[in-house]
Order: sequence, then structure tokens, then C-alpha cells
Amino acid sequence: MTRLAAWLDTACVNAGVALAWFGIPLLIVFAALEPLARWVVWGGDAPFGEASTVAFLAMTMTSFGYAYAAGFHVRLDILSRRFPGRLNDAIELAGALLIVLPLCALIVLDGTESAWRSLQQGERWADSSRGLQWMVRAWIPIGFLLLGLAAIASALRSLLSLFRR
Repeated sequence: MTRLAAWLDTACVNAGVALAWFGIPLLIVFAALEPLARWVVWGGDAPFGEASTVAFLAMTMTSFGYAYAAGFHVRLDILSRRFPGRLNDAIELAGALLIVLPLCALIVLDGTESAWRSLQQGERWADSSRGLQWMVRAWIPIGFLLLGLAAIASALRSLLSLFRR
């Protein structure tokens, strides 16, 4: 179980880092090209605004799993420093199993259905002729899937720690 937890953490961290390394340069390029493309080529309907929205959302959504797996998520450190290790492990396990995982499951299921419906219907932004709305919707379940995987890894570590003490 320790190997599985480590593998899940590594997968979530690597996904977040890879999207950041790929997405930040894309955002810079899109931000530079969008005004130029509007002025020179496309008029008011430049594709770079939509692409930068997709890149930003992809980075934001994958950062959830990264932050949880890397331990950068918000905790109440004032309280957790005063609790013994077993209690912290029990709280982490309960939080992952009772709050994070059910929320992730709900959003992954609903978000996947929403993205699929959007793709089938060719949903588009009001000010665009391109049907990329499904891509934005698809990053939401992907991000919460990564968060759920990081929560599973955390729950496994907490469970192992509770039984070792």
C-alpha cells in the first residue's frame, strides 16, 4: 500500500508540474498573439482567447491534485500541531474518505457527463464560432480525478500510519 500511495502521489505531482511547464509558456504566447491576431487577421474573433482559457483552466484543475499530493493544501496548522500523530492521521483519513472522495466522485461523474453532452451538442461560447466549450468542461472532472487520486494516497498513508502506531 505504501508503494501505491507513493505512485499515486507521484502521478498527481507529475501531472500538475507537466501542465504548468506546458501551460505557462502557452499562456504567454497566447497573450502575446491575441491582440496581434485581432488587429491583423481575425477582427473580434481571435482563437487565442479561448485557447488561453483552456490552458489556464487545465493548469488550475491539475494544481488541485498537485497541491494535495505535495502537501501544499490548506490545513489548520494551529490545531494540528497540538494534536498527537494518531489523531492527525485519523482526521486526515476521515477528511479524505468522508469529504474529499465523495465530492470528487460527484464532480467527476457529473462533470464527465456535462463535458460529453457539450461535445455532442457542439456547445460554443456566445462570442465564438468554434465549439471548444467541451474542452473547458472536460478539465473539471480531470482535475477532480487527480484530487481524488491524491486523497486516496493520503488516506492509504494515514491508514498505514494508524495501524503502525
